[in-house]
Amino acid sequence: MRRRYLMLLAAPLLASSVALAPAHVAQAAAAGTSGLQQAVKVTEVEVVTLLKPGETVECNGTPVAMAFDGKVTATGPGTVRYHWTVNADRARVSPGTFAFGAGTSTKVALQVVDMLAPKNAKAVTGYVTLHLPDQKKSVRSEQVTFPCKK
Repeated sequence: MRRRYLMLLAAPLLASSVALAPAHVAQAAAAGTSGLQQAVKVTEVEVVTLLKPGETVECNGTPVAMAFDGKVTATGPGTVRYHWTVNADRARVSPGTFAFGAGTSTKVALQVVDMLAPKNAKAVTGYVTLHLPDQKKSVRSEQVTFPCKK
């Protein structure tokens, strides 16, 4: 009987702590959101061209797909926004975010772009740039060249 009495006394206290927990978590999350985004530190940004050496393409007025990997290494928890640009065009392409946890990790984003292969051209060239606006960092790929088939 005594045990049942103690449980009845403890139940309201337990219920109030459960009811308060979500509110407390929400306040902590709201207060810490900007801290989390600022806690992440980007340590390395790289753009890798995914091109097979010596690959040739048909230059008949159709687009040629070029593929790139954007690799971002960061330390600490937070979100890193990114977007791509193609050649000298300033239009933002494929915006996204990387979510980083505690510690150091690397995230990769694949970007495939279509470059026009004009008829009778000797080669198709292009490049991309990966931008991390919150970190004020941008990294450009190598100039990619596909020789046209003869």
